Amino acid sequence: MSDSIGDNQKVSSLSKDIDSLLDECDPASSSIDDLLFDIPALTILPSLESILHEHDPTLDSISLSSSTQNQTLTQYDEKPAHNLPQILSPHPSSASFDSLLDIPNQPLDNYILKIHQQQQDAASTDESFVEIPKHNQINHGSLLKVIELQTISNQLTLCIERTNYGNPTTIDVFVNRFAAIGTSKSVVLLFEHQTQILKHCLNSDISNGAVSALNFNNDATRILVGYARGRILMFDCSNGKLLRNISNDIHAPDTAILNIKFTHDPTAAIFSDSGGSVYVLQFTRTLKRGYQSKCLFSGSRGEVCTIEPLLFNRQQELLTSNTNEKIEQHPLKSMYLVALATFTKVFLLALKSQDNVKILHVQRLVGSNTTLPILKWQFIIVKISDEINCVNPVLAAVRDKHCIFFQIQHERDDEVQITQLKQITVDYSIKSFCWLNARTFILFDMSERAHVIDQRSEDQLECLPLSHCELIYNTIFFKSLATGGNVSTAFALAGQNACYQTLISNQGRIFLLGTHILYEIRLRDWSERLDYYVENGKHQYEQALELAYSMLVGKAKGLTGLPIDPIKRRQCISDRMVSLLHSYLKYSLNYECPQSGKIELLRQHYRNVLPRSIDYCLLIDRLDLLFGLIYDLFSKDSIAHGIYLQCLEPYILSNRFDTISPIVLKDFIQSYVENNHLSQLENCLNRLDVSCLDLDQIIQITRKYELYMTLLHIYSEAFKDFTTIVKEILEKLEDDFAQNQGVGYSSKMIAIGNQALVFIQTTLVGDIYPYGGRLSSD
Repeated sequence: MSDSIGDNQKVSSLSKDIDSLLDECDPASSSIDDLLFDIPALTILPSLESILHEHDPTLDSISLSSSTQNQTLTQYDEKPAHNLPQILSPHPSSASFDSLLDIPNQPLDNYILKIHQQQQDAASTDESFVEIPKHNQINHGSLLKVIELQTISNQLTLCIERTNYGNPTTIDVFVNRFAAIGTSKSVVLLFEHQTQILKHCLNSDISNGAVSALNFNNDATRILVGYARGRILMFDCSNGKLLRNISNDIHAPDTAILNIKFTHDPTAAIFSDSGGSVYVLQFTRTLKRGYQSKCLFSGSRGEVCTIEPLLFNRQQELLTSNTNEKIEQHPLKSMYLVALATFTKVFLLALKSQDNVKILHVQRLVGSNTTLPILKWQFIIVKISDEINCVNPVLAAVRDKHCIFFQIQHERDDEVQITQLKQITVDYSIKSFCWLNARTFILFDMSERAHVIDQRSEDQLECLPLSHCELIYNTIFFKSLATGGNVSTAFALAGQNACYQTLISNQGRIFLLGTHILYEIRLRDWSERLDYYVENGKHQYEQALELAYSMLVGKAKGLTGLPIDPIKRRQCISDRMVSLLHSYLKYSLNYECPQSGKIELLRQHYRNVLPRSIDYCLLIDRLDLLFGLIYDLFSKDSIAHGIYLQCLEPYILSNRFDTISPIVLKDFIQSYVENNHLSQLENCLNRLDVSCLDLDQIIQITRKYELYMTLLHIYSEAFKDFTTIVKEILEKLEDDFAQNQGVGYSSKMIAIGNQALVFIQTTLVGDIYPYGGRLSSD
């Protein structure tokens, strides 16, 4: 009702017996006058199917489904609304039933919609107002963990200070097997990676010059060592024995070995020199260990800066056994794919055999003349269907500010399909590129900062400065100082930033060789990223919980260590969030809680802690925690207890939960009654599932305080009784009208009458009162 259902309106029709009024509205108990209600005669009886599928715009306009109820009402011309006596009058009217529902002439539905909207807009008091935390900011946390390999670094320092081994120049690591560090005095220090124990010192003639390149084979049983004066040696990693001494006459004279790589075949390797040429080495064994060499690419056609063969076993620890099997049996394995990069082009070659080399693809590169190209392979899983996945290699070709990604897919026989997946451009020049996994990689810029990039979204997840690591550069080898500086100007200029042999990656880990320390950089797993905020006395529980929330909803990127199964993944994160929430509450109540000052400081502290705690409990669907441990913690203090109950209100009104434990509900009702928050209490009770309510208690309270919206809701929802409370309201309206000597209604009864109007309309259109949803077919 509104004020227009005025104080001067007469309600003589209400004096009629209430039961007879309801009986007249029941089609089963009264006959229908076709002329009175303008019902047209039917020439053809419609089928049931046509009736069910017929669109009725009239019902659309008055439906109070939840979506319609929450929309903002459009403005309409204010006209005198039909009063209650006219609606309920038993006397025939000259107007038809259809005309009563005609919005342009009789804006009754808009009027009732407005009533309903006003009922839903009942707001909390300022004292009980609590803002639900928002999660708009995606928090990725700290992804990179930089570890000093202290034992190796200490031994490296001792070797520099106490022996004649020289300074470190190059590195190669086979994760969980060996770490090899080459020095400026032709020595290679071979360490066990896990224990960091020095296993062998691989000495050679100092006349070979500094160690300029290192590489382990596919099972870390052999290591190839390239030197600044062009020689190549092969050692047995198990005993440190020299297996092959490859003279420098297999490539251009007076050139340094810049890159040397085993292929996935342990009998074949490729290397490049400071003249820009690339060679294939074939290892033979007849009466003795031998070798053969052939030029693959001449530097006269363009100086090759870097080489990268496609390996099929270096990433196995990052992948499942099923994926590893697909890699080992990959059809591209027999083609011996190798990528070469000059300053301006990338070449993808299929070696097959020494006598048959095929160029598969050529890609142009652009960039500053002070930057070198970078090539890196990574296997990705391509989902073909729900049950079928395939594994294909992706090549990242990088120079200056540009990263280009190619997917290589086997077609048939020796045919491959090469697809450019994407190109990423950044606003800084790139010094090095390393894959962390198929979804994440790192770009190192000229200021020695590591940028963690998500491959799919291209978002930067973290930027970490690493200048303190004092990265060693391979400049002397690109200038070929040991052989007289016989290199091009382009090589000498770009070589200022060369770090091919001192910043490497293996199986998702990155190794950085500093002047005195060897660093290992890897992604923190999901649990370590949460620990980062709370370990070492940080106690940043809010940030940890927010990161856990990002993980739970799938917004956090760069995650490792979580189960692949979505259910198990969610359970892992939920369990960790419970643990964090326990620690957060303990710390907040014991250490952060104000011990002195105004009482409002304490209230504000509880208002900061509680909504966040409630929110996370609901996110992980742990009502038992919300109404158990958290309730017990905040029940010990009367102020905290009151704010706890107030904080439940916005979550109930926003339908975040609809069940509540009996003891909490009892306290909730008692608190709101004592503070005279009856309107808020009524709104909350109407949002709760009636099955969790103590109906006797609720009915007693709602009758006492005349909360008829809740009574209508309970009787219709719990008892399926749609008439008892309506009759009761009509009786009260009649009594109130009589008490006012027939000149109008009290404001309280106007509000109750409005509730009855909305209830009748929502029920007649098949909606649940008061907040929508469809009534069941029974």
